[in-house]
Amino acid sequence: MTTPTRRDTARIILAGPDDRLLLFRHHLPEPWAQEGWLTPGGAIDPGESPAQTALRELAEETGHLLSHAEIGRPIALDSGEWHAHGSVFVTTNWYFFSRTTSSDIDLSGQDDDERRDLLEHRWWSVVDLHTTGDLIFPVGLAGLAGRLLAGDLPLRPIRLPWT
Repeated sequence: MTTPTRRDTARIILAGPDDRLLLFRHHLPEPWAQEGWLTPGGAIDPGESPAQTALRELAEETGHLLSHAEIGRPIALDSGEWHAHGSVFVTTNWYFFSRTTSSDIDLSGQDDDERRDLLEHRWWSVVDLHTTGDLIFPVGLAGLAGRLLAGDLPLRPIRLPWT
């Protein structure tokens, strides 16, 4: 049996000036094996905190530069196993929440792999999140979004379902 590789991530649920949330569409690995929408973020590098990763990834993927104070503490997490290229990974995704005053996106900081894997980006309304048939991550974002947009940030990270 293959020992899973640990690959934790940090992600930001980013709200634009009109309370729409930014998501990126990607091809997802097993167990989903379909297209889905993800919040900006990526792998936590050795020596990085989840907050440092979330800020770095947001800057690379969107051009938005935020501070630690602007993202605060993690508000949610999910964890589970996935498979890609014959390898098994186990992941905990840490989610932060922040607002931005601009809906502009600068993709120029993305590396070649990120540019290749990104299918599109879109700002989603809460209504769109509730009514779409598309796969959205984190699971439960539609229900959590209204709470976050109202300023009700959980004191401890909420555990969200993996699938």
